[in-house]
Amino acid sequence: MQIVIREDRGTITIVINEFIVANKVDSKESIPIEFLKYLRKANMKIEDGVLFNELCDLIEKKLIKND
Repeated sequence: MQIVIREDRGTITIVINEFIVANKVDSKESIPIEFLKYLRKANMKIEDGVLFNELCDLIEKKLIKND
């Protein structure tokens, strides 16, 4: 299992973009749950809770911007 860390910006960018393209998110409340499911399927893990929350916020901003 690959652990995603804050310093690995390339992986983070890829993970976020793949998540947005591959998943239909119905509400902003479902982003963390769907993101965790996606990470599990991709065999990845984010152990830093602050980083996970920041990525969920970033995904939410990208989805709102695209709507």
